Amino acid sequence: MTWFVEQRMAWIAESVRIWGFINRRHICEKFGVSLPQAVNDLRLFQKRNPEAIRYCPRQKSYVRAGDGTS
Repeated sequence: MTWFVEQRMAWIAESVRIWGFINRRHICEKFGVSLPQAVNDLRLFQKRNPEAIRYCPRQKSYVRAGDGTS
């Protein structure tokens, strides 16, 4: 994994810890990456941390797992 990917993974973890959610747009705006790259980053993060986040269709965001939101 490149340094850039590691930085995005760390930022996703920190964002979810602080705010409880993250979406693709956040990653695109923060790092200037494309929407497909943001999707790949979220998938990679979820694969590496399966218990950390889950997708919430109502919020159209990835939320901290176990927050009780649907």
